[in-house]
Amino acid sequence: MTEVFHVTREELRTELAEDLGRGGYVFRPSADPAGVDRYFDKQLVLTRPGLLIRAARLLADLLPTDAERLAVVDVAAATLGTALSQHTGIPLLLGRREADGAIRFDGEYYPQIRCVLVEDVVFTGGQAHGGATALLALGADLLGIVCLLDRENGAGRRLAEAGVSIRALFLESELLRMSRRNP
Repeated sequence: MTEVFHVTREELRTELAEDLGRGGYVFRPSADPAGVDRYFDKQLVLTRPGLLIRAARLLADLLPTDAERLAVVDVAAATLGTALSQHTGIPLLLGRREADGAIRFDGEYYPQIRCVLVEDVVFTGGQAHGGATALLALGADLLGIVCLLDRENGAGRRLAEAGVSIRALFLESELLRMSRRNP
């Protein structure tokens, strides 16, 4: 009899937090008197298949059950969105910026399609807000936004003021706390 390895969602989440904390943060010189500035380098994370697969598996639990499409705006989000689409089977809308700055989505869609915008890392929420606005202009029923990491620099407030909900797999303060738990 073959024994299947099973990890609970919380164990997987803790493991991912520890790996993201070790592998995603870089420090660079800053004008800050402390002399360093912490930066989350999403490319270090989103180019690693093992991290990407685990993130998609966990993000799938944040999706509304009635989502018909996932949508992404940039390359990094497309990487995460593709992994999430493959994991869930939910088709993907690919966003691109036009020369005039407008966001256009490609893929199969129709009016009132129930859609979730996938973001990698949100900071102020500017890009997420732009993607949400473009989906609404397209006639989509925007169910909300999911992201890997909310850096807690105003994105949640900005999106809430626009009437858009956001669910993050990790808040930065939580990710930093979890990644330090087991050195």
